[in-house]
Amino acid sequence: MKLRSQEQFAELLSKEGKAVTRGAVGNWELGKEVGLDSLTTICRVSGVSLEWLAYGHGEPFPQEPVASEPANAVKTGQIVQKGPKIPLYGAAVGGDYGEFELNGNRLDDIFAPPSLSGIPEAYGVQVSGDSMYPRYEDGETVYVNPRRRPVKGDYVVAEIQTEEHGPKLAYIKKLVRHTQSELILEQFNPSKQIRFDGRQVHTVHYVLRSGE
Repeated sequence: MKLRSQEQFAELLSKEGKAVTRGAVGNWELGKEVGLDSLTTICRVSGVSLEWLAYGHGEPFPQEPVASEPANAVKTGQIVQKGPKIPLYGAAVGGDYGEFELNGNRLDDIFAPPSLSGIPEAYGVQVSGDSMYPRYEDGETVYVNPRRRPVKGDYVVAEIQTEEHGPKLAYIKKLVRHTQSELILEQFNPSKQIRFDGRQVHTVHYVLRSGE
């Protein structure tokens, strides 16, 4: 596969999967993380193994599968090796920051990365909107480990209740600071910080990075 420009590569990926911009390709070349949806498309057009490209395991060019072996590709096309099945949530509520009701809409049960084995509280979330682009794309699935304590710079699912009897709304953002009195999150598109009173914070859960 010979491509002369970032624009050609972006066009090729867009034909095979979700739309990819030339700017996103440029960010990848600068070392920015690639979303799993885009990784899957890259592997499909180049013929390399997703397990090798995303996780560094196995061979880059897998052998032809034996016909008698059951397929282990999953519905979302985001992982190769099956882990546990976990619930998938995600339903936009029309806010400015891509918020959604975490417990209000169980979309499906999906296979998770093996690293979530033995963690029954684990769950997946479908990204809503482009407030975290290019880190996360609209409709992309992220995997959440509620047992792991997030630190500054991690990506998180934060569940917030701003009204005493109102719904808890969840946000997929980058963690800036979390103290007893305040939670500060960062989004990318548009770039801004979002602050919440510590008393409004219900949970802050760690989002797995690529390869975990």
